[in-house]
Amino acid sequence: MQRMTFLAALAGLALAGAGPAFADISIGTAGPLSNAEALFGNTWQNGMQLAINEVNAAGGINGQKLVLVRQDDQGDPKQGTLLAQKFCDNSSILAVIANFNSGVTIPSSDVYNRCGMPQVTNSSNPKVTAAGYANLFRPIANDFMQGGAPATYALKTLGAKTAAVVHDKQAFGQGVATVFRDDFEKGGGKITSYSGVTATDVDFSALITKLKTENPAVVYYGGTMPGVGLFLKQLRELGVKSTFFAADPAFLPDLITTAGQANAAGAIVSFQAPPYDANPKLVKFRDNYKKVFNEEPGPYSAYGYNEASVIIEAMKRAGTSVTRETIAKEIRNTKLDGLMGTVEFDDKGELKDPSLFLYKVEDGKFVLEWPKGGS
Repeated sequence: MQRMTFLAALAGLALAGAGPAFADISIGTAGPLSNAEALFGNTWQNGMQLAINEVNAAGGINGQKLVLVRQDDQGDPKQGTLLAQKFCDNSSILAVIANFNSGVTIPSSDVYNRCGMPQVTNSSNPKVTAAGYANLFRPIANDFMQGGAPATYALKTLGAKTAAVVHDKQAFGQGVATVFRDDFEKGGGKITSYSGVTATDVDFSALITKLKTENPAVVYYGGTMPGVGLFLKQLRELGVKSTFFAADPAFLPDLITTAGQANAAGAIVSFQAPPYDANPKLVKFRDNYKKVFNEEPGPYSAYGYNEASVIIEAMKRAGTSVTRETIAKEIRNTKLDGLMGTVEFDDKGELKDPSLFLYKVEDGKFVLEWPKGGS
């Protein structure tokens, strides 16, 4: 009985975020592993694991092995902040890659800042870096590009004059929708309506009936799955033929299966990474990923690898003094030749040279639409 109690106590410690007892140095990560974005979260963290595997195979950091402590924040701000505190309280965790969703990152970044934890995030809402925390870094395009590039494409490539904008009232969805609206208007276009829906809504018929009377050339939806897929399905079923745009949460096979292949055809989705055959580094990464995980890399796997690499390279530059403080300082000086180009940060922790790509659904697949050259 005593032995079972002891083992149970150890298990409880691990679940509380204490990390593996054998870990020399740990990097924590929290993202959605069990909700509608589970494919994003799990394959994103798999990309991190590849970077960890590589440095460990080469001898680790100062002879110490790295361990990735993977946690599920469920895309929930409350869970994200709880995990942030547990990571902060665990002295073996020297940096985190967190979080995936902007609505989770914004509150959790306050916690990480208070304990001086180096935080590399995959979240794109501009508010993420608004506080100016010296320990927070974003090596991915923010929503100014996510909403701006589709607006420019709609105006200049499609020649669209009118657009209806819908968002799901969450930090990410409303952020990209607002940028699209503002940039479309600045470019000379007219916004016929700007509407908010609840992320959990499943019936959009009333709103879509209204949009149909507006007859916009473009409908832009800022939000996450499954809402975006359901909205597109009902949009087409109710006869709205406007060109449909969505942001990166829709860059999933689920968009096509939820909306139906015929309904999804022609939809344009913005995403921050080129195809995995776009350059030799990405091809090599894809092949290594398939060898380790026996599946194709996910949409954000390459970003997970880049984000872990940013921390690993900072640890190497810190020399024999690898602490949260020295890692954060060295991340600020990052100049990493990453999978999608050079990673450098400005004084706000933003990526200096971000990239964005537009994909169109054709024959049930996402096909690169812009830029045509893939760079």
